[in-house]
Amino acid sequence: MTGRRPGVARWITYAYGRRLPPRHAQWVLADLTGRWWFVRHMTRSLVQCAPALVLLVFPAPPAILAMMIGIVVFGALFYGMAFAWEIRDRRLYQHGYVPELVLPRDDDE
Repeated sequence: MTGRRPGVARWITYAYGRRLPPRHAQWVLADLTGRWWFVRHMTRSLVQCAPALVLLVFPAPPAILAMMIGIVVFGALFYGMAFAWEIRDRRLYQHGYVPELVLPRDDDE
């Protein structure tokens, strides 16, 4: 990946949708347009599930706790997959890029 990589704290805020400083713009472009962008996007979706681990402190049988966590993870992955392309476009706009100009086109011939 090109550009300066953000630290862990900045990456976590980026995973939650915050804009990174301009010095990371090239890294963001590579992150959102590279070959493995979808895998990285799904990883960000899983990171957003981390606060759901608080559910584990509830006094409940392990099966119920597993279902609660499973519902949160399934929901995050489902919506992450369903809206991946829209979220990627929004992040590109957020960091000063026009998706129509930086993403490869599918030429229907």
